[in-house]
Amino acid sequence: MTRAIHYSDRDEMVRDAVPGSFWIGRPDPVGDQPFWFICPCGCGDQRVLTVGNGFKPDTAPSWRWNGLTDAVELTPSVNMQGHWHGWLRAGEWQL
Repeated sequence: MTRAIHYSDRDEMVRDAVPGSFWIGRPDPVGDQPFWFICPCGCGDQRVLTVGNGFKPDTAPSWRWNGLTDAVELTPSVNMQGHWHGWLRAGEWQL
């Protein structure tokens, strides 16, 4: 498991590139938010997901975010096709 570390500054998250770290942007007019993260496997890849705070956005693919940053959870699982597939539960990236 890899701890999901919240950053309040995206540039700082990118600079530090800590595996499993994440930054969540402000919601757009319909409530969709960008969820940027550093791949939890340690490869250093940056990825972005579309999330909704307490709801799964209509755009695909998208994830429901529980609204927490200290015990962040996304549903469904995160599948970085051909690379990494797992869950983000209770603030931990899990295979």
